[in-house]
Amino acid sequence: MISVLAVLSVALLILFIIAATAVGMNMAVIRQKDRGGAEALGEFDRTYKQYIDEGKRWLKERSCEEQYITSFDGLRLYGRLFRNGDSDTTIIMMHGFRSTAEHDFSCAFEFYFNKGFNLLIPDQRSHGKSEGKFITYGAFESRDVLSWAEHINEIFPNGSLYLTGVSMGATTVLMSTEQGLPSNVLGIIADCGFTSPAEIIKKVMREDLRVPLFPFYYTTRVVTRLITGFDFEKYSAVRAVRECKVPILFLHGKSDGFVPFSMGEEIYSAAACRKKAVWVEGADHGCSFLIDREGCTKALYGFLGI
Repeated sequence: MISVLAVLSVALLILFIIAATAVGMNMAVIRQKDRGGAEALGEFDRTYKQYIDEGKRWLKERSCEEQYITSFDGLRLYGRLFRNGDSDTTIIMMHGFRSTAEHDFSCAFEFYFNKGFNLLIPDQRSHGKSEGKFITYGAFESRDVLSWAEHINEIFPNGSLYLTGVSMGATTVLMSTEQGLPSNVLGIIADCGFTSPAEIIKKVMREDLRVPLFPFYYTTRVVTRLITGFDFEKYSAVRAVRECKVPILFLHGKSDGFVPFSMGEEIYSAAACRKKAVWVEGADHGCSFLIDREGCTKALYGFLGI
């Protein structure tokens, strides 16, 4: 006969799993207040505050045109277009997880603008002024990239496009290559992207949250899929680049403490397109351009043909 204590123990275990799953979902996919950068409260911002602030100030001093599009699933997405004279070449800049473009691209805005690019800076879904309740690690966001590309082609019908992203933004632009991008997308710059939503979520659970994958990863996956329609396991940057025809420039720090450098290597190895990699010694997450500006700039010159 089953004892009351055994029943109570099972009930408590189930309640604990439910509570832990809810916490995991909240941390992983539910919209929260934007933090301003993946390391916004850490060493990154303390070390490079001067450069980040300079980039933010440079952007703030320029006028922009606010842009809105409707996503494939009905969300109103927000972006800013910074026109560069009569240029018809635009770079679409996708920021990272719970971050902002001002933070992630602070050291790149002026570089691209001075080389003649218009800048399109979207707020990713569930960030900033864009609508959305859930973050999908590049899965649904990659379809938003296609929508933004089509939108820019309406503004500059004879123009050229480049895509760039940092961290989740890098995975977003890489996975967008499965979406049937317009033929005028000439190149992609992917900085410290992760291999897939599933692998980065598992990594965070194991190493950052220090919880066992069983049962918490699996219960979080099931509940997330039921509520959002997003399945961690169905999307992969590695798979996307195997069929990619658009040239890709990969950047990744060898000392990346968030997205392991090995993930960057794996995506690079899988890419079937024309490709180049800049692996930066001593660079942490998103720091490649800051640590080796000369090497990254040289690679960008060659890649962009400028």
